[in-house]
Amino acid sequence: MIPRVLILAGAVATLLSAFLPWVTLKGLPVTLDLGLVGAEVSLGSRTVAGTDTVLWPVLVAVALVVAALALFGVAWRLLFMIGLIVSVAGGVLLFYVANVIDLETRDSNELMRAAADALLSSSIGPGTPLMLGGGLAIVAGSLLLAR
Repeated sequence: MIPRVLILAGAVATLLSAFLPWVTLKGLPVTLDLGLVGAEVSLGSRTVAGTDTVLWPVLVAVALVVAALALFGVAWRLLFMIGLIVSVAGGVLLFYVANVIDLETRDSNELMRAAADALLSSSIGPGTPLMLGGGLAIVAGSLLLAR
């Protein structure tokens, strides 16, 4: 029973991460292409949620597949692999949104990077760590299910 609940909690966390904010950018109006997540920011202050990206349908589908597999208590290896993929994706996304301004201005000249550092700031929203946590919960639940 506990493994299924843990996997379902991971599925819910993955589903919620698609709808919660991932990153908030504040500063002067500037266009910043967030290529990794498929969103573009052009306002002075903008919060990018999972639904603003091209990734949200994938997260919803993954969450639904994981929930279905957990309810039947089958395919623990598949759940483990999905959990690993979600965890890695959540970790990469967390790194990306934590360093979004530096990563997106790295090809600019020194003056533009200095201006971006001085005029822009970013903060991580709850959706990104929730995705990582959801993946870890799926992994843990699938390992307990295998016993």
